[in-house]
Amino acid sequence: MNILALETSVPHASLCLYKDGEFCCQADWQALRNHDAYLFPALQQAMDMLDGAPLDLVLVGAGPGSYGGVRVALAAGVGISMVRKCPLVAVPSWDQLAKDGTCIVSDARRGGWTLRRPNGSITVITPQELSNLLDGGARVYTVEDEPTMRKAGMHAARYGLCPTARGVVETWLTLDAAARAELAAKPAEPIYVRPPHITEAHRKPWETAR
Repeated sequence: MNILALETSVPHASLCLYKDGEFCCQADWQALRNHDAYLFPALQQAMDMLDGAPLDLVLVGAGPGSYGGVRVALAAGVGISMVRKCPLVAVPSWDQLAKDGTCIVSDARRGGWTLRRPNGSITVITPQELSNLLDGGARVYTVEDEPTMRKAGMHAARYGLCPTARGVVETWLTLDAAARAELAAKPAEPIYVRPPHITEAHRKPWETAR
């Protein structure tokens, strides 16, 4: 099976091509708001490595993380899957980070923390709930660095974890047929841990009540 994977939910993004049972093309880059400037040259390199061989699957890391970053990868993935006539599947990015029943956390901003529990569920919890989890002896890993956690008064068993495109492929390869089918049946979209913050649109001058 030939698989193309994209992971852009984090600033240190990556792409890889898994062809004929091995990783034959891997690229990574540092980007905050300009993923597309680096993504498309890497995509061209991967397509050249296919050298006419069929592409069987496109995988995209769905987050949690940068909503805009994931959307860039999904848009590219949709285009590739349509041209290559292959499925596109969004895989939770943090599944590759969760080992031995650990929890994964990150700063969700607005006074909350994103938590992935060992059963795979992802929610936003309060700082007090995270503190209680840590004090209760839970083994917690984080994508944040140690200074960020210390500043928030938190600690973790491991710091600075980063999902990769290779990890997305490796996660997929470990799944059984039922788990793969379940992921493939879901819409390919980012993991959105909370509803968007929506503000009321400003009135146009001609709409202002007199």
